[in-house]
Amino acid sequence: MSSGVGGRAKMATSSISAALFHILPVSNSSTASARSRPCCVAMPSPSVHGLKFGNFNLSQSEIRVSAVPEALDSQEVLDGPDTSAVEMAPKQKIRIKLRSYWVPLIEDSCKQILDAARTTNAKTMGPVPLPTKKRIYCVLKSPHVHKDARFHFEIRTHQRLIDILYPTAQTIDSLMQLDLPAGVDVEVKL
Repeated sequence: MSSGVGGRAKMATSSISAALFHILPVSNSSTASARSRPCCVAMPSPSVHGLKFGNFNLSQSEIRVSAVPEALDSQEVLDGPDTSAVEMAPKQKIRIKLRSYWVPLIEDSCKQILDAARTTNAKTMGPVPLPTKKRIYCVLKSPHVHKDARFHFEIRTHQRLIDILYPTAQTIDSLMQLDLPAGVDVEVKL
């Protein structure tokens, strides 16, 4: 029987691994499917500087996670606290990105799109103002030699993003019939 720091480290590591294995679902029955075996195992590293016996304090030690390669390739969703977020994710969405040089035009276009989507009971998110892109062109004032005197012209491109969740055929028809101004660039992704 060993005593000292090494014996305490082995006891702490084995009790931590025992605590972790009680959390993981392990099935020994022959009726359980092959996919019900655990896919991830978290084990503390051999460093024992942060280990305490009473409440398993792992503040200074690392935790390594190992995964079975088949689990990384599988697309199945496990039952747990995050499944409601996965189920609530929309099956399909329309992402509309608008670009314009004039803010009133892009705001009016956003309002038309949102009104058309909301009349068909589709959930909308936005408009989200994206960063304005500013392109600066530097031009010489003089046609000949005075290089220090220059004009700076700029073009600002304003952008908005609108997401339409759960679109129906009526939503798509109403969006297709919109008459948006020519000064607005519309990019639609499904």
